[in-house]
Formats: sequence, C-alpha cells, structure tokens
Amino acid sequence: MFMENWGLAEWLHWQETLNPKEIDLDLHRIGIVASRLDIVPPVNRTFLIAGTNGKGTTLALIEDILIQKGLRVGSYTSPHLVDYNERICINKLPIDDSRLIDSFKLIESVREGILLTYFEYSTLAAFITFNQVDCDAWLIEVGLGGRLDATNIITPSISLITNVALDHQEWLGTSLEEIAKEKAGIISVKTPCIFGDSSLPESIEQTALEKESDLHVLGRDYDLRYLKQRTRGDRDRTVWHGKDVAINAIRTPSHWAEGEYCDLAIALMAIEIVDSQLLPTTKELNHLLKNFSAPGRFQIIEKKQTWILDVAHNPHAARNLSWRLHSLGFQENNINPLKNGHSKFTVILSMMQDKDVIGFVKEIDQPFVTDWIVCEMDTPRSYSAEVLQKKLIDYGIANVTAEPGLLEAFSNIKNRTKKNDRILVTGSFEIVGPAKKWLDSE
Repeated sequence: MFMENWGLAEWLHWQETLNPKEIDLDLHRIGIVASRLDIVPPVNRTFLIAGTNGKGTTLALIEDILIQKGLRVGSYTSPHLVDYNERICINKLPIDDSRLIDSFKLIESVREGILLTYFEYSTLAAFITFNQVDCDAWLIEVGLGGRLDATNIITPSISLITNVALDHQEWLGTSLEEIAKEKAGIISVKTPCIFGDSSLPESIEQTALEKESDLHVLGRDYDLRYLKQRTRGDRDRTVWHGKDVAINAIRTPSHWAEGEYCDLAIALMAIEIVDSQLLPTTKELNHLLKNFSAPGRFQIIEKKQTWILDVAHNPHAARNLSWRLHSLGFQENNINPLKNGHSKFTVILSMMQDKDVIGFVKEIDQPFVTDWIVCEMDTPRSYSAEVLQKKLIDYGIANVTAEPGLLEAFSNIKNRTKKNDRILVTGSFEIVGPAKKWLDSE
C-alpha cells in the first residue's frame, strides 16, 4: 500500500487534503468510523471540556491533580503549539510518531471512503491511543463549539463548560445564547455538568433540564474565593467550597487573574463529582500550584528580555490577560513607564481574519505598553501586517511597526530591545507556537 512507508509529515499533509472542508461540523461520518474501532472510554473518569476560554488551563489543572494521585492520564488538546504530537499526551508526555502513524493506519483500515477532516483524524487517534495504553482517565478538550464537534462522539462521565463569550461567530452563532446552545450540546443524558461562570446562559440551563443533567454553577453550587489573611507576611489565601468538601489556605500564583481562579474552581468541582477521593489536600494542591504552568497560557520565558507568550485571541481572553499583566507590577497611572524608570514593554500581535482585532486591542492597550509590532502568520486565514497596522493606527495607536513575517518580528525586536525589557506575544496559537519554537532554539 502506498501509505505503508509514510512518515508523520506525509500523513498529516494527506489528511489536510482529504476533506475539501477545513472545518466540517458533523458527527455522522466520524461516528461511523468510531463504531468500527470499538472505542470504549473509562466509565467514571472521562472529562469533556468545552467553553470559549480557559479550556486548556482547566484541563491542565485536572491533569496535574490526577497524575499527582497516581493515575495514568490521557489528554487530548488542540491546536498544538509546536509539534502535532502535543495534541495527544499520556501523563503530559506527547506520543511518538510511530504510535500516531499506527493509529492513522488503523483508522484508514476501517474508513472505507468516508471523508474525515484533519481534526477528526487526530480525535480518533487520541481515543485509539487512550484505549491501547489503558488510561485511567481521559481529558478531552472540545475543538469548536460542542454539539457537532468531533469529540462529542463519546459519552463522558462529566461535561465541563468553562464560560461563554463571543468567538467563532461564523460557526456558532452571533449571540451569546446561540453560542451557549452549541456548547450545551456536550451535556449528556443523566450525566453531571459543570458551568464555570456565575452568569448562566438560559440555553445551558434549559439543556441540562431536558437531559436530566445535574448542573453545577459557579457561585451558586461551588465557589473559590481569595481572602486577605492579616497574618505575618500578609499572604493571599484562597478557599474553595465544593459540593460536600472544602479546601482552605490555597496559595494561588501571584499573577493569576479571575479567569484562572474560575478554571481552578471548575477543575476541583469536576474531580469532586467524579471521585472525591481524588481531591488534593491543601499541601498537595499548593505544591502543584507552585510549579503549575500551561504552555502558551501566560508562559514566561526568561532570556535577555522577559518574553510572555499567551494564546488569547478574543476580547474576553484579552481582558483576563490584561489583568495578569497588571499583576506583574504595572500600574494604570504609570503614563510614561520609560521616564519612570521602567523597562520597555512591546506587544507582538497577529490575528486571524475572523477575530475582533479592535475589541482585543482595547483590552491590551494599557499605559505601560510602549510599542506595538504586527506581523502576518503563516496561514491564509491571517490578517496581513499592513491591514493590522492600519486597524491599530485608525484606533489611535501611533507607535505601530509592521513586519512581513513572524521570524522578522522576533529577530528585530530582539535586536531593538534591552535587558529586562518585556515582550508580549499574543493573538493566536499560530504566533505563540512559532515564538516558543524560536525562543527554544535561541
């Protein structure tokens, strides 16, 4: 067979061309193939995670907690930052090329002419892998929406919806309720669901009622609050209250904002519902949080300059990112940071053509930002540098430099900045991934 000696790159290229549609939301095709593969997820530990923002961080928190408890954990996320293999991990280690290729061959042996998408192939490969290595828990991040997303072919033990904000409107709807209805599609009959925001959309509540799902809402059924302890050292402490369990004296990272608190709250609630014995003690959780990081989510890389990588790509995520930037010591009243002895702060930005650029920039445009660099990503869906530059200038930002590509932007800013300057790379996975790869090679 012509595919027998293909490497991973050849398989991925072929998958990209197999289905003429890059996104083809439909469960029928993948459902048929999945039934032929006899995919059987764990009965009690399958987490399906949807939401506009925070999916990756929520998954990473659950992953770390379950691994800490000695479980073998399979995680499926998308898109990847640097290497495709990152999408499918066993205890946080990406699977190797040979296992991926074996999964693709197995899919091909039963596909029988059904036109799967690139994402559907990776989803099936993840499920095959988790079955083969006998994972104790499956953590599955929804790709787009929920109702018709390829990941929704399985029935989870618990469904998580982190939040609902405007994004991917061309696929999911133009209103919050329309988008929420699509995400509510992951709620299964008589299966618990957790919502990670205090503002509960009517469509999620209604879907939960129709499917007799036990719905748990942040602020109503569980909560996580940060309190100031008037003790020696005056340290911040956080308390989480679940259904029947509480965890006190949690030490959260100093640079967290509201979004990360919500992610931790929903992660702990999901674990309590699935198996409360897997909840961490205060000591275990604090140790985990001290060392916690999620690639591409406010990831700080120290070189000559301080680089901050964040995959935020909509206004809701940008608002949380802005709060986290303030936690690094920037002040809103610091109108001219350079004159006040602070380092230069540069934003390198690129975004897809379907994104709300100005809504995003409004949240990031703070007094401490001294320079903007815009560039085009290596994808046809990217805005050109010239269009982005015009949008930012028209909005009112004067100091905007356009670079033709990512490498030019990274290299030039490196040469134009000094030690201790800070550089934020944001706007898309497609810019953060190359930035991380470039920094790793430096």
